[in-house]
Parts: sequence; structure tokens; C-alpha cells
Amino acid sequence: MNRSHSPARIARHVFATCLFMSLCWFSAAGSYAAEEAAALHSFAEISVTDPKGGSYNYMQLLDDRYTTKLELPAGTEISVRTQEKIHGLYLIWDKPPGYWALQTREETRSSMYLLGKNDWIHEYISLPEPSSEITMVMPANATILCELSLYGEGPLPDSVQVWTPPHEDADLLLLPTHADDEHLFFGGTMPYYAGELGYKVQVAYLTHHWAEPYRPHELLNGLWTVGIRAYPVIGDFPDYYSDNLEHAKTLYDLDRVFSYQVELLRRFKPEVVIGHDVEGEYGHGVHMLNAWVLRQAVSLAADETYLPEQVEEWGTFEASKVYLHLYPEGAVVMDWNTPLERFGGRTAFEMAEAGFAEHLSQQKWFSVRTEGVHDCRAFGLFHTTVGPDIPEEEPDFFQNIEHFSDDVLPEETPDSETEKVTEEDDAQENPANRFPDIPGSSTMWILTATLLGVFVIFLLWGRRKNRS
Repeated sequence: MNRSHSPARIARHVFATCLFMSLCWFSAAGSYAAEEAAALHSFAEISVTDPKGGSYNYMQLLDDRYTTKLELPAGTEISVRTQEKIHGLYLIWDKPPGYWALQTREETRSSMYLLGKNDWIHEYISLPEPSSEITMVMPANATILCELSLYGEGPLPDSVQVWTPPHEDADLLLLPTHADDEHLFFGGTMPYYAGELGYKVQVAYLTHHWAEPYRPHELLNGLWTVGIRAYPVIGDFPDYYSDNLEHAKTLYDLDRVFSYQVELLRRFKPEVVIGHDVEGEYGHGVHMLNAWVLRQAVSLAADETYLPEQVEEWGTFEASKVYLHLYPEGAVVMDWNTPLERFGGRTAFEMAEAGFAEHLSQQKWFSVRTEGVHDCRAFGLFHTTVGPDIPEEEPDFFQNIEHFSDDVLPEETPDSETEKVTEEDDAQENPANRFPDIPGSSTMWILTATLLGVFVIFLLWGRRKNRS
């Protein structure tokens, strides 16, 4: 018998060929999944026309700079045509634009959408149906658009910020006064708890910077860098400077400030709240005001007689823990130096630096530090309903917190049903327990199993033929 053509050898050749084809399929599918969505705006036909027929040069919308922009009269239309289908558009506005309309044209029909309800200035809009022709109709008031980007099918580049709405129920509420405070004084809080651990972290600023139009963009870019995905809340209070608390109290309507802080607590129901140093960090009176109001808002939010109209909408709430920066009682020093897997091994402190680096306008005055009044690791426990922190344990804002306000207690079920649900939940919560999320993944796993079965059959058949 010619053993070079034995059934066993043939089986091995068949299996090797099939395995090679399977690996090629996996590789091709993986490459397909990793391919970024094509940027279509550079090759699109774009026209910008106001209601009186005036046209505008649109190139400022395509230069990747939010500092260049177009001032558009009410009702201005931006028409776009592309050869490839548009799957989504990314817009950067100078200020919240208000309501505006988007018309898309598909092969057999056109659709109209009313947008702008979120008041976001960085917004990605995914089209329900891809279109090669769209028209944007500006709001009934004049508006300013900084950037317009168009994308085809596939994963978006990291530069596109796909924000989600503010959390309905947050785990941690961070209360900076100005854009950049969130990195300077609260350090690694956001990259560690939101980016690395996946806690629902909501950021809410006391003041706004609409008078300095570059700073709101810096704010969003910094948050995005450190892993925040829920759009921030920005207060309706202008940015004023003050060098003491009493003066700061005269700058704002205090009833409105109290109402704002209490509503944040009642609305987001955070287990943990992080606030400013009572001395204003470096002596800023509005920082002092923010911390002064928070210390009273904690109890007011739990008082059903305070602002009953809020109680009707949000209910009352008392946070489990409130930490203040540099607070002397219940002092903790956070460890922001542990490498974070989510950020490729960079530490929480390094990510705080990266977030602050997005605040280009503030670089010459401040930096993220770990000493003195700028120590972004130092906090103290101002309020607790779960007892003091245990000094011997690793510092953790969520120490002693076992239940969250949005916990849903499971109903009693038979043991077999509980085990089944637990396994299903584990598969959903832990991505490592799922098959790769790539096109045709289930088909590929079935094919691989089939090929393995064919190989075993061939091998058994070949050995039997050899013995005979």
C-alpha cells in the first residue's frame, strides 16, 4: 500500500486545509470589524444658503478646528451630497443651538427629524437609514456652527464624542465650579471610578463659560479623555471671580443656587458626592460658595418640606457619603498611581493630567499636583450614613456602601431558576464570557466545530482502513 496516500494522511491534509481557510475567515472578519468608518465630509458636495439666497464658504466647517466657525442666520440651509451613504454626522456648535431640522433622502422617500432637544454642543447623530443626500435647516434664531463631519459605515474614530444623556441615577456626583476644576482638584476620581471601574459618574458644574466660547469645548474634550460618557450638567450661573465667601454670596441669587444644588442631589440620587475645599482651594470665593451650599444642600435634599415642587418631581434623597477636597475630618489620601487597564496602563493621576491638557487656555496658570492645597489625592468625609471609613483598608469613596439607590432586589425563585439567571447575567455582564462581537461570529464558531467533527471522522476512518 502506498502510505503517502493513506486515508489518515488524506484526512490530515483535509483538516489542515480547512483549518487554514477557517483562520483566514477569522482574520478577514477581524480586519473588517476593526476598519474605521470612512470620513465622507472631505469629498462631499456642500452648500450653505441663507433664506435670502446668500451663500457662505463652508470650508471653516471642515478644518478640524472649533475656533473657526460660521455664523448662520435663522433658517439657513446646509445641503450635503455624497457618493457613498452617510450613516451619521458629527456636529460641534458654538453654543446650544436650540431645535433644528434634518431632512434625509433615501432612494424612494425622504424623512424629516427634529433635533437639538439635548442642548449639546458636541453631538453625533446616527441616521436611522443611511442617505447620500441630507439637508440641515438651522433654528428660528441665529446660530454658530464650528464643525461638520460625515461618516460612513463602521466604528467611529476616537475623536468623535458619542455622548449619552446624563444618568438617571448616578453612583457618584462630582461638583466642580469651573471647567478644569474636575481634573485639578479631584484628580483621578473620573478616570478611576468612571473609566476603569465603570461606575456611573455624573459631573455637574456650578458656572458656565459661554462668554469664553473655547472653554466649553475644552470641558467636553477633557471629560471624554478621562472616560466620562454621560453628558455633563452645566449650571446657569456666569463665571465671576471672588476672593472671599461673603463677596461670592452677593454675586448670585442664593435661592437659585440652593435650588440647583438640591435638585442635583434629588435628581441623580448619588451614593457618593464629591465637592470643593471649604477654603476655596486657592482662595476662590465661588469655590467656597459651592462647598458652603453643598454642606447645607445635603440635609435640605432629604427634607420633604423644602421646595415641594421638586419633591413631587424627584422625591427626597440623602447621599450615603459626601467627601470634600482637603477636608480635615475623616481624611483619606487616594491612590491615583495604580496603572489602569482601561487606559493602557496609565495611572489615574496621569489621566487627570491628560484630561487637564485638553484645557489649552488654562495651561499657563495651573497644573495637576499632589502637594499642598493642590493635592488632588486629599479628601475628607464630611457626611456619612454608613459609618466612618476604615483607615486600615485601601482608600475607596465607596467603602461601606453595600446598597445603591437603583438596586433592584430579585424576586425569590427556585434554585434551578436562580442558577440559570445568574449564568445568563454573567454572560451579559462579563464580555469575556461571550463570543467575539464580530460579523458572522456565531457562524464561524459553528463552522470550526463542524470542521473539527469532520477531521475526527476522517481520522477514525483512516485508522480503520490502515488496520484492515
